Amino acid sequence: MNKVATIVVMKYRPRWCGFLAFLLLLVTLNIAAAQDTVRDPREFFFTQSFGDLPEELATARQQGKQGMLLFFEAEDCRYCIAMLRHVFNQKRVQDWYQKHFLSLAIDIHGDVEIKDFDGITLPAKVFSEQRRVFITPVLSFIDLDGNEIYRHLGMVKTPEEFLIMGEYIVGRHYLDTEYRVFAKKQGLQQAGQPNHTSAGAEK
Repeated sequence: MNKVATIVVMKYRPRWCGFLAFLLLLVTLNIAAAQDTVRDPREFFFTQSFGDLPEELATARQQGKQGMLLFFEAEDCRYCIAMLRHVFNQKRVQDWYQKHFLSLAIDIHGDVEIKDFDGITLPAKVFSEQRRVFITPVLSFIDLDGNEIYRHLGMVKTPEEFLIMGEYIVGRHYLDTEYRVFAKKQGLQQAGQPNHTSAGAEK
């Protein structure tokens, strides 16, 4: 019996070894792929800028983008940090938004000088006040003429919702559809609380 059992094991060992090697390869590839999907948002999502918004808007226009995205943040804002760690750091989000928007981060308490869309230079905190941004995070989508076309107050929790929001802007759905209605049609639940404003759509 022992001899027969040994023969059977020896017969099937190469097959099992191959299968285990294949599983190990899949795990390795999945780990590598997962690592590739996460990148530093300060480097790969936000544009390194000198704060000249008219110049950045001209760059966006030259590059064929749909507009700009201003992310108003604060150093101690846990919701901003959550978006940086779980939304803005995703490669698919970075690639999609880089194609359509020029994205800038603005510290609402910062002293860094910003030239606004009217050509006036002022500290980031004053610029934020003039834009009536007093809490964070705030996402402000700007068209190529420098007009805000949609504002989202509060955290976007997932990459999926953030991509849907981008499609909402790129497809110009904000002109006749509330964001929460559009998002729900895209299969997103609990989107569009009463803290969103858009141009053209009912508020």
